Amino acid sequence: MKRHAFAMLLLLLSPHALAHPGEHHGGFLSAVAHLLSEPDHLAMALLAGVVGVAGARRYRRHARGRVHDKRA
Repeated sequence: MKRHAFAMLLLLLSPHALAHPGEHHGGFLSAVAHLLSEPDHLAMALLAGVVGVAGARRYRRHARGRVHDKRA
């Protein structure tokens, strides 16, 4: 019963959880301008870049270790 009550509460409050009020009309350039002008979007893009670079470095290090193990 608690799960149903929680689900109903989420359904009732979901219209109020909009990220940005107003309408979002425009083309590709307005979307890019919006993404580059909002600090929260820039922070998430920076975080995604850091995670991507760290993941790539870890993958390369792991792959390089497997190559050395096969040679021995």
